[in-house]
Amino acid sequence: MKKLQQSDLSRRGAANNSLIWIVALIVAFIVALVAAIASSGDLEEMRNERDAMRAERDKAKAERENDINKIYEISTVLGFYPEGTATRESTVEAATDALTAFKDGFDDMGSAVIDFQGAAQRAVPEYRAKKVQIQELNTRITELQAQVQAKTSQINTLGAEKDAIIADLRSQLSDAEQAAADRQSDLEGQISSVRTSLTDRESALRKTRSDMESQNRQHSQERAAMQTRFDEMGRKLAFLKEPEAADGEVLAVNEELGLAWINIGQKNRLLRGTRFRIVDGTPGDDRVKAWCSVTRVEEGMAEVLLSDQADPFDPPVAGDIIYNPIYDPSSQRNAALVGRFSGTWNEKELRLLLSEVGIHIQDSVDKTTDYLIVGSEIYTDEDGEPLEEPMSPSEEPAYSNAVAMGVQIVPIKQIREYFLRN
Repeated sequence: MKKLQQSDLSRRGAANNSLIWIVALIVAFIVALVAAIASSGDLEEMRNERDAMRAERDKAKAERENDINKIYEISTVLGFYPEGTATRESTVEAATDALTAFKDGFDDMGSAVIDFQGAAQRAVPEYRAKKVQIQELNTRITELQAQVQAKTSQINTLGAEKDAIIADLRSQLSDAEQAAADRQSDLEGQISSVRTSLTDRESALRKTRSDMESQNRQHSQERAAMQTRFDEMGRKLAFLKEPEAADGEVLAVNEELGLAWINIGQKNRLLRGTRFRIVDGTPGDDRVKAWCSVTRVEEGMAEVLLSDQADPFDPPVAGDIIYNPIYDPSSQRNAALVGRFSGTWNEKELRLLLSEVGIHIQDSVDKTTDYLIVGSEIYTDEDGEPLEEPMSPSEEPAYSNAVAMGVQIVPIKQIREYFLRN
C-alpha cells in the first residue's frame, strides 16, 4: 500500500508540474506579445515562440491525460473512490482503512504486509485451505446426519416392537382373566374331590385297622417304598417349594425402554415367553420388586420385558435375582394331564411347551410321575359325546391316583403365570 501511495503522489506531482508549466508558458506568451507590440520587428520571432509554447502546452496536456488514464485504470481495479465521479480516483484513506480491516480478518498478517498485493498472497492460500476444511466438515455433517437418521429408524423400530409386546401382554391378561373363572371352578372341584378322598381314606383306614395284624409286614414294606417315593419327589420338586434356588440374575437394566438382560439363555433351555419374579439381590432380602418376561433369547443371555413393578422408587437393578418355580434348566421331569385344555393353552401347545422345558408328558399317572397338571371341566366323554353335566377333573381316576400317591398337583393357571404364549 505504501508503494501505491508513493506512485500516486508521483503522478499527482507530475500533473501539477505540467499545470504550472502551462501557466508559465501563458505568462511568457503574454510578455512576448507585449514585447511584440512594443517591438513589431520581433513579431515573427514572437510568433515562432508562440508556436513552440503551444506545442509544449499540447505535450503537457497529453502527458496529463495519460496520467489521468493511468489513475483511472488503477482506481478501477483498486476501488475506494467516490461513487458518481468521472475520474474514479481512489481515496488513500479509504484504501488504507480497507487494507487494515482485511488484515484483521487473518491471523498471520502482521506489519510486514503493507499493500493489497502482499495481503492477497497470504489470503488466497488460507482461503483455499479454509474452503477444503469446510468441504471436509460438510462431508462429516452429512455422515452424522445419516447416522442420526439410522438411529431414529432404530428407535422407531424398537417402539413398534414394544407396542407389539404390550398388545400381546394385554391379550395374555385377557386370557388370564378368562381363566380366573375356570380356576375358581377347579378349586371347588378339588375341594369336593378332597372331601370324597377323605371319606374314602377314612373307610380304608377302618378296613386297614381290621386287617392290620395280618398285613403288618406288607404295610411296613409299602410305607418304606412310599417314603422312598416321597423322598425322590421331594428332590425332584424342590423347585416348587419356597424358598427355591435362584434361576439367574439381572445383568443390566434400561429403565427408559423397560427392558433388562439376564445371565441365562439358549444353553440353559430358556424359551421366549418364560416369566420370572425379580427379587432384591441383597442377601436375606426376599422382596419381589417386579416381574419380567423373556422377549429375545441368545446363547448365554436373554432380553426381558419388565412389568408389575412393586415400588416405582425401587426399580430392578443389576445384581437382582430371578425365580421361576417351574423352570428347570437341567433335570428331566414327568407329568400327566387331566381335564380340558383349550384356547391359547390347548393340549397340543401345552405338550410342546412342556417338552421344550424338559418335562415329559405321560399317558397315565404312575410311580415315576412328578406332578399332575389340572385343566378345566370336561364336557365330553371318551367317545366325544356331550355329558349331561360338566365333570370336574378331580372326578377323574388319574386325579385320585395322583392324590393317593402324593403327586404334586399343578393347576394350569400356574403354567400360564410363568409361561407366556409366543
